[in-house]
Amino acid sequence: MNVPATLTPFTRKIDDIITTTIDATIALAEQVESTLAACQGNNLKLLLDPSIKRIIQEHIKETLNRTPYCSGSGFASHIEGSNEDKEYWLLEWWYKKADGVKKVNLDLDQATQQRLDFRTFEWFKDAQENGQAYIHGPYVDYVCNTSYTLTSAMPVYCAGRFIGVAAIDVLVSEVEQELLPLFNNHKVILTNLDKRIIFSTYPKYRVGELLNDNDAVEVYKTEYCTLYELIKKGA
Repeated sequence: MNVPATLTPFTRKIDDIITTTIDATIALAEQVESTLAACQGNNLKLLLDPSIKRIIQEHIKETLNRTPYCSGSGFASHIEGSNEDKEYWLLEWWYKKADGVKKVNLDLDQATQQRLDFRTFEWFKDAQENGQAYIHGPYVDYVCNTSYTLTSAMPVYCAGRFIGVAAIDVLVSEVEQELLPLFNNHKVILTNLDKRIIFSTYPKYRVGELLNDNDAVEVYKTEYCTLYELIKKGA
């Protein structure tokens, strides 16, 4: 499809947000895998070792510091139980603040994490099932920020076994902040592949709603999102 020249700044910025976020998520997953591989073992109890957790935390903080657009990042893991050991949940999540990178202060003892059970979260499930980078959202993140959020997720493996997901959050408000200055009198709507609205320059179309308008013409599409322009009937 031919993208109107006046929309090129939109599409370039969309590509940059997606590429930057996906690449950073993949890099974080690889760092976690390398950390575990360096221990020369496949015992997942390594994730509970304080020294290993500190290394993973440093990778997460580095990811946040060097990645624009993102608001939070982390690693979520679930270790299946066995006859000898109980199952175990692990969630390391950090976020950007004006005064630096901070750890999310959640009361995440094992009982709390079990009730939370992030294995039911779409960004965790889809990354595991698809075995590749995935972007979920927009959705309201009631756990960490209570805001409309996009989560980029990448599965993490140890000795060929799925052990968890590396993830990065991008607030929809950040996407809006990046795209609005590029507004050029076009009525455009950005959605995910399910046509759920991420961004719109027209107040009628709100974030989180499903786009259902025959006047919306697809002008640009990636493997993660679609950009539509509203065309008046008869134009």
